[in-house]
Amino acid sequence: MIGISKLYCGTVEASDPLRYGRDSSQLPSSLLQFSEDKKPVVVWNCTKRCNLKCKHCYSASTNQPDPNELTDDEAKVMIDDLAAFGAPVILFSGGEPLMRPGVTDLISYARAAGLRAVVSTNGNLIDKPMAAKLAEAGLSYVGVSLDGLKEINDKFRGVDGAFDRALTGIRNCLEAEVKVGLRFTLN
Repeated sequence: MIGISKLYCGTVEASDPLRYGRDSSQLPSSLLQFSEDKKPVVVWNCTKRCNLKCKHCYSASTNQPDPNELTDDEAKVMIDDLAAFGAPVILFSGGEPLMRPGVTDLISYARAAGLRAVVSTNGNLIDKPMAAKLAEAGLSYVGVSLDGLKEINDKFRGVDGAFDRALTGIRNCLEAEVKVGLRFTLN
């Protein structure tokens, strides 16, 4: 299957898999769908903590730590297992993954293990120092969730100012040269 929107937007061409080969370890992230050795992209809800109160939350997140979350040592074992399996990508999600203490260290660890690391976030915690840490950790991509313009987004996210903070987070990522994109829930 060819991603029509990718072709339409000029981010991938049908000949790219031929040019790069089809080994997932040699493909840019945008072309993983074309690999012959497809392995699952792993989404890890690394914390249930969250700073927002989204109406659509599937993880019943709160602003409290969860005692059942993996410790950093347990997380490193999992990351090593994923790397040994050949998973091409680990997506840090949540809750709000940037609320997990030491998440940038785990991102660095995943990168050192050979995984591409991406984050799915509400963007509200990406100040300039955090954007710099994400860049330093070798993060491949940040997906920031927005669910409409300011009024709709803030109502949907349950916190006033969430939209403006998300835009600031996006700008901070761009300034730090971290690839960033939007994620949204259609409703």
